[in-house]
Amino acid sequence: MLKIKKLYSEPEIFEPITFEDGFNLILGETTDGNVKTNGVGKSMAVEFINYALLKRHHDSRVSLIPREDLSRDTVVCLDFELNGHSITSRRIINDQECPTLIIDGERISYSRLSDANDHLSTLLFADVTCENPPSFRMMMGPLMRDEGSEFKSIISCFDTNKRIPPDYTPHLFLLHVDPHPYCEAKRLYLEMENVSKARKKMEENITALTSKNISESKADLNELENQVRRIQGDIDRLENIEGFDVVKDEIIDIENQLDQERSKQGVLKSELSKIKLFRGDNYIDGQEVADLYNQFKEGLGDLIKRELDEVTAFKQKIDNFQRSMMDDRKSSIEIEIKAFEESISSLNKLYREKLSLLDQEGLLVSLKQTITIHEKKIEEFSALSSFIQKHADYDSEYKAKKRDRESEVYLLESYVNNSKEVTDSFERTILDMHDYVFGNRRSSFEIEVSKRKEILKFELRTDSDGSHSINRGKVFLYDFALLINPETSKHHPGFLVHDNIFDVDQDTLIQSINYIGENIGLLSGRQYILTINSDKFSSSDLKLLNINLNDYSRAAFTKENRFLKMQYQELSP
Repeated sequence: MLKIKKLYSEPEIFEPITFEDGFNLILGETTDGNVKTNGVGKSMAVEFINYALLKRHHDSRVSLIPREDLSRDTVVCLDFELNGHSITSRRIINDQECPTLIIDGERISYSRLSDANDHLSTLLFADVTCENPPSFRMMMGPLMRDEGSEFKSIISCFDTNKRIPPDYTPHLFLLHVDPHPYCEAKRLYLEMENVSKARKKMEENITALTSKNISESKADLNELENQVRRIQGDIDRLENIEGFDVVKDEIIDIENQLDQERSKQGVLKSELSKIKLFRGDNYIDGQEVADLYNQFKEGLGDLIKRELDEVTAFKQKIDNFQRSMMDDRKSSIEIEIKAFEESISSLNKLYREKLSLLDQEGLLVSLKQTITIHEKKIEEFSALSSFIQKHADYDSEYKAKKRDRESEVYLLESYVNNSKEVTDSFERTILDMHDYVFGNRRSSFEIEVSKRKEILKFELRTDSDGSHSINRGKVFLYDFALLINPETSKHHPGFLVHDNIFDVDQDTLIQSINYIGENIGLLSGRQYILTINSDKFSSSDLKLLNINLNDYSRAAFTKENRFLKMQYQELSP
């Protein structure tokens, strides 16, 4: 059981707040000069409690108070009881990751926040038979819901802006369902997603290599394997022939020479083909130019013709000289090409003679080419084989994890079924509350287990589901029922805080407070802390209440008397 005793600070930056057993109110009140009750510090008081109970600094609104308004040397202190142990939590804002816990008089300083959390977890669940209880901080989630959650969901209890995935672990524990299969199924799902991404990457690699899908690529792999085997067989037969090692290097050397000779011969043939394009005379006909111009201006064309004739005669001399040089080059190239042809013919003859020594009946057209192709095929085969094998490994791993996850889901389902008596009892408490608050029993609660991504679904239906007010009322029913139900209370720390939950219609507000008042005895040994603005109640509303709110008030704040005794602007998160 967890019971808050006193919240204070060193040095004193706010008035200490002492809490008692049962129902505790933190009120926001109006004054004669100011009727506003928001922003007076009710939520911040709850935040300081949560901070002392080891909420992470960067998740807390305490971190958003400017340094000039809150000294980083301030120590936030909280006295509380945990399963019979008297504990004081001391947390310096400037050293928030290293809290100090004074447990039954023994002072323990921690170098890590997680170590202190683990210690409190051990104390909280010391007498629990469940093998896999949630951590202390995990348990605090649904017991101290973040006001930023807007009380939209019975499961999601954190600021909606942070998009923290819902965690059913503490809820399962409270309903006597071992959460281990759920946690394992969640873990396996994340691993399945990672394996699926890796498998998809292998598929992309295979497509990039073969331009085909995985099924078609497997057929290509078989053909590649066949080609490698056949070429390797040809090479093996060659290597087994007597004298192979002697002539192998000579044959490859001849192949290299042939490649070079053919390359040079190709260059010369290309040059020769370009020279042949310039055969014949391609001169301008002077008479044609003169006739054309005389059509436009009589007589002037003849003059132009005489000048063109002189230019053309000079150009013909130059062209004749160039033609002579090109003819010489043409003859030279033809001689060189013939020489290359003779050299290639000689090399071919020598190549055939060397290759005939191996007596391979034409199996190999080119030894060097064959070896090159063989090496390339091996590389292609190795790369594709590696990708396909890796894809198969990922596929097998994915299926294995899927089977394991399904086993965990089945196990979780059996645990849920085994806890049916607890869930039925819990549902009856909800129905009783619903009947009192809403005047009927049109409500239900059930747990659905599935193989989907979200393994669990807690379905709490109430009358007129869906509105903002009804959702908040639904969260109140769920949380308070967990606190007071005789079955769920066996696992419950007996501690619940609701910060401004009753932003609801007036009838729901009055009936909810009256239900608490009528069942105040059920809170014996437990603690329910509620923040609310007193202006929620008119004078006529107060007459309808069956309790006096002031009797349960532990702190009251106004615009003139704020929790932190000052007005400040929070930093941006």
